[in-house]
Amino acid sequence: MAMEIKIIDEILKKSIISRGDTNRIKKLIQKAENGQDITVAFLGGSITQGCNSSIYEKCYVELVYSWFKEKFNNVKVKHINAGVGATGSLIGVHRVAKQVLDLNPDIVFIDFAVNDKEDYFYKVAYESLIRKILSSKSKPAVVEIFMIIEGGINMQEQQIAIGKNYNVPMISYRDVVFDLLTKNEVKWEEISTDEVHPNDTGHKLLSELIINYIESVIDEYKNDNNIEIDDSVLSKECVFGDRYINGIIENYATTNVEKNIGFEKCEDGFQVFKNAWKFVGSKNVAGTLIAEVEGKNVSILYKKSVAETAGKITVKINDEVKNIDTYFKDGWGDYSETEILVEGNEVKKHRVEIEVQNQARDKEVTILGFLVSK
Repeated sequence: MAMEIKIIDEILKKSIISRGDTNRIKKLIQKAENGQDITVAFLGGSITQGCNSSIYEKCYVELVYSWFKEKFNNVKVKHINAGVGATGSLIGVHRVAKQVLDLNPDIVFIDFAVNDKEDYFYKVAYESLIRKILSSKSKPAVVEIFMIIEGGINMQEQQIAIGKNYNVPMISYRDVVFDLLTKNEVKWEEISTDEVHPNDTGHKLLSELIINYIESVIDEYKNDNNIEIDDSVLSKECVFGDRYINGIIENYATTNVEKNIGFEKCEDGFQVFKNAWKFVGSKNVAGTLIAEVEGKNVSILYKKSVAETAGKITVKINDEVKNIDTYFKDGWGDYSETEILVEGNEVKKHRVEIEVQNQARDKEVTILGFLVSK
């Protein structure tokens, strides 16, 4: 039986890093009041995906969605779960348009605090993502969520700096849990299934922190429903940069291929990344894929696999050579990985040459596509 965490004012207060500008959430409330349908989106990694909740309906996304449906029962509430395990904001900013923004969300919850790293390009990717969502067509609200790795680790500090710049609401599950752990009010194993994923109790706690915040905005709206949307997002100076703001994913369906030896179209791809290239070869058989990619910034997106047949590739672009091993030795499972190939300030056409290395064993390589921004 899952334990219950009593939600007290101290916990709720600690969870809110910043109330931020609430006008975009008020716009959602007003929209529902006027009888218009609303769309609630969640973008993140495996926690958002629902990993390790006992059943999917008990993950925080579904709990928050169920609350929205009940609260705004006069309209249709649609929801988007764009959680993809082991992905951070670099992949997120390149996939958000197709998987979230094209569906015109009214609010987007972002959860990348445990999947991002301190590397500068993660900071730039996260800021690019925030700017991209806030300036998108439906002008959705953004709420940053900060989860926790065992030991109290996450990347919320750099994400808070970005959130403050754009005055977005920020909720820290990490701060609440770390405080409860420090006071010995809970044990890690009572709220988590491993070093990062919440159990049902953890998911419920997170959902309650989010719901509490939205409820407080509803109360605020009742007293003041004057709504002014700040459209100055793109005129604000960046904290780190926004070089990936118009990023997209190029794949089999959209890329000009000059040469292909041994790679087949893999329509299903892996995770949410469709139309991939897949190479399957016996020992001493190599493969080649040469493609033209146009942009300022180019990264390769590929499947990292625990299968012992996962092969090695050599990637050459603009005379730069990178050796990539797609084998995730002793790993916890397969996931989508990236390697930055080019970071520039001008849009250029790049010739990307991929060679499957000639290893003396059977091998597989799946190229999911290219992360490209102009």
